[in-house]
Amino acid sequence: MKLIQKVLIMFLITLSANSIAQGSDNSGNINSGFRFAIDDQKGHPFLKSDWYEGNFVKNDGTTSDKMLINYQIVDNFLTVMKMEGGEKIFLKINNDDYKGFVIKDKDNKVFIYKKIEGNLFDSKKKEDKFYLMSNPPKSTIVIESTKTYKDPNASGWSSSTNTTKRGEYKSSTTAYVLNKDNKYVKVKYSTSSIAKAFSDKKKEIKAFIKKQNIKIDDAADLIPIVDYYYSIK
Repeated sequence: MKLIQKVLIMFLITLSANSIAQGSDNSGNINSGFRFAIDDQKGHPFLKSDWYEGNFVKNDGTTSDKMLINYQIVDNFLTVMKMEGGEKIFLKINNDDYKGFVIKDKDNKVFIYKKIEGNLFDSKKKEDKFYLMSNPPKSTIVIESTKTYKDPNASGWSSSTNTTKRGEYKSSTTAYVLNKDNKYVKVKYSTSSIAKAFSDKKKEIKAFIKKQNIKIDDAADLIPIVDYYYSIK
């Protein structure tokens, strides 16, 4: 069985245990999406630099056919690219119909994204968005990808929409861990930040990091720490 199929099965098992309420229009019909244009700016507002093979996971637990997908993270909507008459057509998809997606990039790395409600965060968010699962099938560590548009021409009434200079998108990521209250808490890659997030086991967490000599540089380094927390919680 191919890697993406194995990951997709694991993802479905995870999501079936963490079901999200369906939207009012749960057709799951990709053809119901509508077209949008790609702006000519430096950088882009999308999760990936291109449209890659993947599957959407519907609210009922079934999956879409394999297709070329992406995620527009600035305005928070899923997208599909199709070829029609030799032309690339980009479709905006209704987020309400789906609770996750799996995408494989150009290096054949598989990434699993899960929709998480805004009220499940310690600092409540306005929107339900898709977050990268760092330790699937567990949802205890998730990563948020964000982009902001920087307009070098913005001054008073002028902007890059009416000048020859182009604005650009700046990317950033934020890590969250699921705490004792089942709320996602923002963390930095440091011992003090992780210990604060798991304040009910603060001493134990610090001792574990020191004993295991863990250097926290990225989300992967959080996995043994969070797994340890849940083993003693």
